Amino acid sequence: MLLLLRLTLSRHDNKWTLGYKRKSMWQATLAIVKEGGPFALLAGLGPTFIGYLIEGGVKFGIYEVSKPVTKRFVAGLASFFSNPALDSRILSLVLCGFISGSAASLMLSPMEALRIRMVSDAKFSDMNLVQAGSTMIKQEGIRSLLKGLPAMFWKQVPYTITKNCSFDIFCSWLYQVWMGLGYAVTANAKFAIPLVSAALAAVLSCISSHPGDMLLSLVNAHEGTKRTRDFAKEIYDGKDGVKGFFVGIKPRFVHVMLIVTVQLMIYDFTKRLVGIAATGMG
Repeated sequence: MLLLLRLTLSRHDNKWTLGYKRKSMWQATLAIVKEGGPFALLAGLGPTFIGYLIEGGVKFGIYEVSKPVTKRFVAGLASFFSNPALDSRILSLVLCGFISGSAASLMLSPMEALRIRMVSDAKFSDMNLVQAGSTMIKQEGIRSLLKGLPAMFWKQVPYTITKNCSFDIFCSWLYQVWMGLGYAVTANAKFAIPLVSAALAAVLSCISSHPGDMLLSLVNAHEGTKRTRDFAKEIYDGKDGVKGFFVGIKPRFVHVMLIVTVQLMIYDFTKRLVGIAATGMG
């Protein structure tokens, strides 16, 4: 994440990361290690770990709990408007993703603000989580921890919808294909099918959330009053246009593929462990 952040900020003239502006992913990695040693790659790990631990519990918990609620809601919509097409499993899952992604954004925003400032601002680089937080609040007020919330919504909501919903849909489809071919759903199948589904979901969630991730980095690294929309307009009006929103996506693919695949495998295993049907089987 440090590598991705510095590559992203360097394209937008962040004074501490200009040295990475024309570096490839590998060159930037070597530069970070040369400057601060191998452990420099772990900068900001504290807020990342705490933030995503809380966010993961909230996101997956709300996503699973809201499934019967959204299922009844879309069924009610279909009945009210006399339109059977509205009674859609995909629509129900998208609503679950929207609700859980929104809740996760609220939980994660303060920790992301701290993480980004700790790895993008030299003044914060040697501080721990508590010191960085108290310094930001003292200098910029409590709102500094939430100024990236709009960008966080742009990141987390598409991320959650594509990650969780596509995982559900891919698992359902692959189980149907597997059983349609006459094969039994063995323990090996219950490992392989979620693994393939998780990898596919990771690719989609990385692509859908990258513009929001870039905006989040820029907003939280900035000490002024520029808003998310200002940075979005700046990127769009730049020389790369829409492509500018996908700067740094290559190193993020490595990060997201690993994290999301592991998350979704744990999610599916935990569901089965507590007696909930495997993803795609319920």
